[in-house]
Amino acid sequence: MNIRIKQTVAALCTRAALAALLAGGAGIASAGTIHVAIDTSAFGAADGYIDMNLSAASDKPLATVVVDHMVGFDSSAYIDSWGLTPVPGGYAFRNDTANDLFHAVDFGGVLSFDLTFAGESDPLANYVSHFVVSAFDGAVAPLGHYDPVTGALADFAWTPATSAQEQGSVAVTLTDPAVTAETAAAVPEPATYLLAGIGLTALALVRRRRV
Repeated sequence: MNIRIKQTVAALCTRAALAALLAGGAGIASAGTIHVAIDTSAFGAADGYIDMNLSAASDKPLATVVVDHMVGFDSSAYIDSWGLTPVPGGYAFRNDTANDLFHAVDFGGVLSFDLTFAGESDPLANYVSHFVVSAFDGAVAPLGHYDPVTGALADFAWTPATSAQEQGSVAVTLTDPAVTAETAAAVPEPATYLLAGIGLTALALVRRRRV
């Protein structure tokens, strides 16, 4: 009887650990990374530029956007202002000073990149930071079905959380149907795979002992 109880407790503990691992993965997925893809096949231009910028004001809660996993972008980029810095695989924007990224691209295929939002909390949540994406041809004429006021193909609006224990939120407005945006799936760290493997192995051992 005691052996059976120990086996049951071990199985429950292993399942609880595995559930905690899976729940942790879900938490990472909800952290605010968005995968963006732009089908440029209907733009009618062979090459041009993708423009990205984050609205900025010096007296507002800090918000940041990291753009990475950039596919279809060449090595030519014009960086304007101190509010934008290169990071491994992309660029980091911040809303406390002016920023702009004017990046050369070849049109005709699909361009893609990831956006990761973060920022300080604001109890009043009275300032929304807008990250806008636009496209231009070689003569700097706007391309695609863009917003007539902002020129944006897509607008990602960051609203800060009201407390440090919460996360901010992102509202997505896609003006051009050629643009898609979806929450990027979280990729578990190697340690997560290892712990999950240990949990599954323990479950298998418990079941074998029962048999």
